[in-house]
Amino acid sequence: MPHEQIEKLARQMRAAIAALPREALPTPMSSFPAGSCGDASLLLGAYFRDSGVLGFEYICGDRGSQQDNTWTSHAWLSNGPLIVDITADQFEDAPAKIIVAEHSLWHATFTTEKGQNSDFRAWSGPGTYHLHTMYQVLRPSLFGA
Repeated sequence: MPHEQIEKLARQMRAAIAALPREALPTPMSSFPAGSCGDASLLLGAYFRDSGVLGFEYICGDRGSQQDNTWTSHAWLSNGPLIVDITADQFEDAPAKIIVAEHSLWHATFTTEKGQNSDFRAWSGPGTYHLHTMYQVLRPSLFGA
């Protein structure tokens, strides 16, 4: 799928989440986009899959040091060198609000773990309950009523 189409889907997910009233967002996403990167990425992964876009992994990384209070973590989706990040703007040094790019130098500043399934529905446990609920709320704006 062309990068333009992937970017369009990413922007649609970002817009759908941002359009919800703050009180409608689950607690982990109540300050969207800040602190919402993991959940937003997993929701985007489900949207990609449902739109026929396959091959993306959920990537989590961190940078900085806890000793000097610069440590932070972040999450995004990746398909090989292609990075898709709909919450980059929670960081002051991010080059854009939404990033769809190959070999993102900014993302390279994070030390990453091995990629995981990008669709939250493949994950198990009570920590995903709010994602199921949230995705059902988002579906009409993503796919039409």
